[in-house]
Amino acid sequence: MIFKWVSHPDLSARERLMMIMFEMGMATLEDLSIVTGHSESYVFHLYKQIRYRPTKDAVEQLNRELQKVRCSKSMDDVQKKARTKEIKQQIENLRAEWALSYRQAVGTRGSSRRLYALGPKGIEYCMTLMHNNGSWQIKESQKKHYDGVNKILTRLISTFGRDRLSWYYSAEATDILLQVWEVIRQKSWEQNPKLALKEKRKMIRPDALCGIDDDHYWIEFDNDTEKNKQLINKMRGYKETIGVKQARNINFPVVWVTTNQRRKDKLEGIWEHVKTNYYPGEKMPEMRFFVQGGERDWFEKKHQK
Repeated sequence: MIFKWVSHPDLSARERLMMIMFEMGMATLEDLSIVTGHSESYVFHLYKQIRYRPTKDAVEQLNRELQKVRCSKSMDDVQKKARTKEIKQQIENLRAEWALSYRQAVGTRGSSRRLYALGPKGIEYCMTLMHNNGSWQIKESQKKHYDGVNKILTRLISTFGRDRLSWYYSAEATDILLQVWEVIRQKSWEQNPKLALKEKRKMIRPDALCGIDDDHYWIEFDNDTEKNKQLINKMRGYKETIGVKQARNINFPVVWVTTNQRRKDKLEGIWEHVKTNYYPGEKMPEMRFFVQGGERDWFEKKHQK
């Protein structure tokens, strides 16, 4: 759960931010500030530490080389400019191995319009902290999706505070599903590992699992990019994974959040199609659909105190 990193007693402030960035994938300074409880300026200070501390010695060596270039009498101005550019890029590449930022939209500038993420060495460091030998990848092509999921979380934090919330991103949410199904299918999977692998691959992978007080919800953020067939398969995946009798203890409502009203209407129509044409007369999981921001109002009404 992401909140365990906020005040983890065995980690430095820099390492805590690294673990939060690891789980969030890519996040704005504002969202990182809401999750950590720190100011945006302090978050940015820690971000710079992630980039600068591990690369300090190598960067100092390159800066010495850069100074030599500037003072060189054997290079003309064109050569100096080219070599200076090359060294500066080497410095940036070193730091980007640990952490880097991406523009949310082409042509925009400023930290408020950027998404911050760990680089390969930053990810490797976090995997080591978790004693995890697996692989992990943060994809730039998914930046809008990361941002959309993170915004759901930060809206909930702003509404309920961290103490009433639990939040598991996709990897942990999927693990929770798998743990339930490993019990349900224990005998069959032990006897047939190939079947186990096949069925696990077909299982739904939620974007998150959210808990508010004692209630839980599966979270799906739709960025208006998936085709009808993909959406049908995903909705059927939920029915087959949580909407069967054996899995009633994980049959939580599925909350879909999308980018616009037209897409919300389409998702609702596809869900009606799935219910009518694939599972006529069957009891189905509860699904709710919202334009981003609307889910917060629904959650707030449902959990009024």
